[in-house]
Formats: sequence, C-alpha cells, structure tokens
Amino acid sequence: MSNENPDLISPTPPDPQAAMQPDSPDFRETPDIEPFSDLREHFPIWLYVVCGVALFLAGSSFTGFQTFGRDMLDQGPGGSITQDNNVVEKPLTPAQIGAKIYSQNCASCHQGNGGGQPGMYPPLDGSEWVQGSKLRLTALLLKGLQGPLTVKGASYGAAVMPAQEAVLTPDKLANLMTYLRSAWTNKQGPVTEDEVNAAKAKFASHKASYTEPELLAIAPHGPDPTDKK
Repeated sequence: MSNENPDLISPTPPDPQAAMQPDSPDFRETPDIEPFSDLREHFPIWLYVVCGVALFLAGSSFTGFQTFGRDMLDQGPGGSITQDNNVVEKPLTPAQIGAKIYSQNCASCHQGNGGGQPGMYPPLDGSEWVQGSKLRLTALLLKGLQGPLTVKGASYGAAVMPAQEAVLTPDKLANLMTYLRSAWTNKQGPVTEDEVNAAKAKFASHKASYTEPELLAIAPHGPDPTDKK
C-alpha cells in the first residue's frame, strides 16, 4: 500500500536479476534481417537512349545543327543559323575571268604587271595596241604576230606571239581582252563574245600570223570608234 493512498496497491518492483535473463522483455535478440542481394537492378538501356537523344537535341539547338535535315531547331526571328550564315558567292565578272586567263596564258611573257620584258615581250600596260581598235587587237590574238612590233616607241621582235584561235574560245578571248583593256593604267571598255565571233569570221581566210603593217591596215592607232566605255 501507498502511504498517501492506502487503497492503492503499489506494483511489485522488478527483480534486478530477472532483467538480465534471456527470456526477459528487455533482453531479446534483434530479429534476423536478410542481407541485401548482391544482384543490383540494372539501369534500363532504353533510358540511356532517351537521355542521349535528349542531350543531342539540346546541343543541336545551341550549335545550329539542322537535325535530320528538317531545320527543326534554331527557328528564331532570324531563321536557321546555318541558312543565314551561308555565303552565296557572286559570279565573276568578265574582267575577273580574263585576269585568270591572263595569269595562265600570258603573264609568263608579259609579266603580272603587264610591263613585258625589254627587247623581247612588249608591255601591255599603256600599249596603243591594247587600248586602240578592238577589231585589230582581236585579229592579233586570233592569228598571232610575227616580225618586229613598235610599242610605246620601243621595238620588240625577238619573240613570236603564237596564235590563240585554237587555244582560247571566243568567250575566253573576249574576257581576256576585257581584262587587258581595263587592267593597270588601261581604262578602255569591254569586248563582247559577239565582237570576237564577228572578227573571227572576218579574218577566217587569213591563215598566217599578222605583221605590224598588216595590223595597221586593219585600223590605225587611236580611239576605236566602236568602243563603248
């Protein structure tokens, strides 16, 4: 009984030794827990594939790569980056084409600056033969030249200029003459393919190379009346 309440029966205090017995509630072994299996579940392969594709598409949106050729990405206000950055090359002008023909066929003798070589190859820069009659210049190039030629007061006759009729087509000859007449200090107008074809038909019966007197008979020095600048 309790001293404060005689009717209340105090519980029997536990035996200190009983708590140490194996069967006591306070001394129970922890239930056996099965260890984790060594076989772990593998990450699904399909998930790897999905993640890889997602990363690829995300990267494409920043680099401008046109996925599968359908221009699916980077379609902002400016459109596809690849399309916007494509540089369309402008077609070459006749003079630019003629410059390439000159470099391949003429520069070794007349030099890249058109200055020629003293006593051997006449200069083309400032030449009255280049800046004068287009018809005469066309005849010279088509049939070639033999014998001495006076250019800018100096005589040249050590080398023979070969005919270009079988080497260059009329359009190439027109481009070449257009370049010659506008390059360096020359400031004359272009030559057309039709003009070359007309000259070719006009001089078809002339089989040999021209001489200086024959060329002067075609047209004297001076401005070409047909030249349109």
